[in-house]
Amino acid sequence: MPTSSHENFANAGWMIRTVKSPIMGDKEMDEYRRVLSAMVLPEMVFAQNRVELVHEASGTVISFNALDALAGWKHEDLPPLQVRVAEEWRKAREHEIQQQKAVQLTYDWTYTTPYTCTVTRRGMQEAAAVPAPSPSSPAAAGPGADAAGPRGIPDFVCGVSSTTTATGTTAPGRMPPPPAPLRTSDSGAAAPPAAAGSVPPPAAAGSGSTVGNGGGGGGGGCGGTADGAAALWQPTSEQIDRGLLMERDPILFYSEVPLYESDLDDNGVCSVGVKLRVMPRCWLVLLRLWVRVDGSMVRLRETRLFCRHDKPEKRLEVLQEVKHCEGTFAELRSRGAPDEGPSYADADAASQVFQAVAPVGLKLLQTRKLLL
Repeated sequence: MPTSSHENFANAGWMIRTVKSPIMGDKEMDEYRRVLSAMVLPEMVFAQNRVELVHEASGTVISFNALDALAGWKHEDLPPLQVRVAEEWRKAREHEIQQQKAVQLTYDWTYTTPYTCTVTRRGMQEAAAVPAPSPSSPAAAGPGADAAGPRGIPDFVCGVSSTTTATGTTAPGRMPPPPAPLRTSDSGAAAPPAAAGSVPPPAAAGSGSTVGNGGGGGGGGCGGTADGAAALWQPTSEQIDRGLLMERDPILFYSEVPLYESDLDDNGVCSVGVKLRVMPRCWLVLLRLWVRVDGSMVRLRETRLFCRHDKPEKRLEVLQEVKHCEGTFAELRSRGAPDEGPSYADADAASQVFQAVAPVGLKLLQTRKLLL
């Protein structure tokens, strides 16, 4: 039976931890549906997978997990994309549908999320006290649940989707909190994550009802924080130092961690995953959503987090670059992009296409920073 793998790496005042586990089973999937109030989820959800970057001096934790990413999907709630085959099927059965008064489920079946990361800062627990779970709650199901730990603020940046023509977004009444962060044992090794199936319940109203701030210019209709929480990310004109990233510095640590994937009922592919690399002078994280709907469109949402830590005279900061690109294959082809096929075979290939035809397909580009 596949088991989880844990990796820890320390560098320049940062403790970096990753967890890779198998996809969750049916029981855990049912629990995720309940927590997220979702009837349908991607076929492959890596519930225990996690990436954490802990800045030890400030107590700031930047993390990535599947639950927060899916909470962002539910939060943005894009209108469903109509593909040609589905539309033909609906028209052919329109009379039958009306006769049977069939209920049509409408949801974003591409699982597109505006999630960029989750941030926990020292003092959050005091600002948002979390009541202890009852013995029967999922959070108390195992020793790793740690429901009273820092909940963090998931950050969402929504851009208006021209492909789906979003008319607005409505935040759910309460956002589910992320899984508890990885705990560190006395020896410094990461303790095991929550027991399988122990999904933390939604936070009590007024204590953890927080949605990530998408402010800073360019964000769509799903920004802001509840309960007067101070904005964590600030707009900035600073840019990620790509020149430094292209230098031949050794890669001290590298990891790739998937969060969730789907074949969209054989209509294409959706994948959300995190790539991380650490160099002697900096680190870079890429969170990427890639959606390809066969015969219809391609969508790419990329969040890059960059921290340069070799300048002691400057206050340490994390730069965040959020970039959304998408378009129908017909639109892209009319603007000089390749036709549907090998050019969109994976996320890297799709990214190269959008770079080659830029600014065609660019829907959102913004940079922000987090001061440590």
